[in-house]
Amino acid sequence: MMDLADGIRAFLAVVETGSFTAAGQRLGVSNKQAGKQVAALEARLGQNLLYRTTRAVSLTEAGEAWLPHARKVLSAMEDAEDVFADPAGGLSGRLRITCGTTMGELCVAEAARSFATEHPRMRVELHLSDELTDLAAGGFDMAVRIGIPRDSSLLMQRIGATTLRVAGSPDYLAAHGTPAHPRDLADHVAIIDLNGQLPGRWNFRDADQRITIAMQGQIAVNSAAITIGQALKGGGLVCAPDIFLAPYLDSGALRSVLDDFATPALPIHILSQPTAFRQRKIAAFGAVLRRHLDQLGRA
Repeated sequence: MMDLADGIRAFLAVVETGSFTAAGQRLGVSNKQAGKQVAALEARLGQNLLYRTTRAVSLTEAGEAWLPHARKVLSAMEDAEDVFADPAGGLSGRLRITCGTTMGELCVAEAARSFATEHPRMRVELHLSDELTDLAAGGFDMAVRIGIPRDSSLLMQRIGATTLRVAGSPDYLAAHGTPAHPRDLADHVAIIDLNGQLPGRWNFRDADQRITIAMQGQIAVNSAAITIGQALKGGGLVCAPDIFLAPYLDSGALRSVLDDFATPALPIHILSQPTAFRQRKIAAFGAVLRRHLDQLGRA
């Protein structure tokens, strides 16, 4: 009789890699064996989970509906196996993480590499999206978010903080001057991140007074990484979390301005469901990410 775990692992591997060949390579079996495992799983469930053509593999409607359940079942199986694992052997299994694109590229990916090095039996799957992904629907163990989450039912572990900073390249500041007060920004060009709640409206604090400046700019994009890249080329000023700017501020490629008018720091949280499996692994990853933020000098 087919091993249910093998069938689920093969199904998820095909979904995540897009082919039976790549799934087989991930699992260490042939593409034919991966196909047999998925076919046996479909026979057991009495449903076709995948459409198969010579060019592509895609989920059927039944496959879409069953996908989050498959991830939960596999998580439960792996956690059950860990009960009797030798603690000296370290963590093993998978950890599925979702976070914002720039946060993932500039901060979390490096932490994931360090975590995988420290725990060689762990597989980290990092999904980058600027949409607020539903953890349960997406089959994720945890999310990394800046700010206070709207969903108060989630467990929150504060791992650091970040402050929004305005920065520009030395060449840009030499050509346009360095603003001494937020009102001076009227004479400057902004590179606007469309991911903000109110794109183009930059907030500052002068004593106890909140100041909002409506910035003008020819370039607006829903990517903090691209706005920073444009600022590095002298295209204008950028407003971004200092954890994203840190490498460029440290190297001198960018210079921060108006630091005396910065708004209060925003917390960085790891979020998970109260009933989530893998809490020990989530906590371990949180420790690595906190250490990485500490190394940036911004946590």
